[in-house]
Amino acid sequence: MAVKAQNISDIHEDVYFIQGKNRARYPYSNSLLLDNYIIDTGISGKYLRKLTRTYKIEHVILSHWHEDHISGNHYLPDAKFHCHILDKPIIENIDKMIPYYDIEHEGVGQELEKMFTMLGMKDTPIDITFDDNEIIDIGDRIQLKVLHTPGHTAGHCSFIELSSKIGFLGDIDLTNHPYYGNIDANLIDFEKSIQRLLNIDFDIVVTGHRDPILGKSLIKEKLKNYHNIILEREEGILAEFSEQDQPINPSDLKNKNLIYKEYSLFEDFEIIAEELMIEKHFNKLESMNKIISQGIGYILK
Repeated sequence: MAVKAQNISDIHEDVYFIQGKNRARYPYSNSLLLDNYIIDTGISGKYLRKLTRTYKIEHVILSHWHEDHISGNHYLPDAKFHCHILDKPIIENIDKMIPYYDIEHEGVGQELEKMFTMLGMKDTPIDITFDDNEIIDIGDRIQLKVLHTPGHTAGHCSFIELSSKIGFLGDIDLTNHPYYGNIDANLIDFEKSIQRLLNIDFDIVVTGHRDPILGKSLIKEKLKNYHNIILEREEGILAEFSEQDQPINPSDLKNKNLIYKEYSLFEDFEIIAEELMIEKHFNKLESMNKIISQGIGYILK
């Protein structure tokens, strides 16, 4: 399948949606091309090479540090790289990724490192860091506003092109699988970020792993549905507390499909991530005074 650059703006003829390989299923992701800037490079190395034969890419904006969004960086050696300062250390040193997933002593950590090698991933020096509400001027007509939307990672960012109202939401991806399974993820921040995006006046949104969504009402509906998945997970976790007569820990709830309704080909990784995400729910529930520590675990208050 050839790489396709789909124009999605009636206002700017040089704003394109680039769908990642395998419909942007992991380990690939979508990109947004704005003139000579591209957001994320995980569309696949082959796609990126083909894209650069037609389009001159001089700047790369990275929404966050995850491998499926930065894997193609090395195909653009002459570009300037931009990211949020909180994700800069990991993008510049990809050896930190395995510890951030909490899998450095697990077999799955070795498997992930093999995939990094297969993808050709390398450390990427960051030339420019940005912060919340910063405006990136692209050419004479495109203005991209940075929206710091942490939770998925500490420095995760979304973006909105101000005149066309096209958003790029990165891995607030509006699929059925909200993910907050690395050590710098924060569930409370993740939910706040979703709520923030609900108040942004988008006409079109692109995310890392699904087709573009058109129309204000549909975008808001998808954001609400996405948040509801998180709330449903929390209800399932609270139900486990109700069924137990002794303190419990996140490790007691793994392999119960409380996060993933079914596991994929990456099951070993997902089970570890699931425990981390359950732990994020425990942190949130404790902060809300719904559970308290007792002995070696937690109980309902």
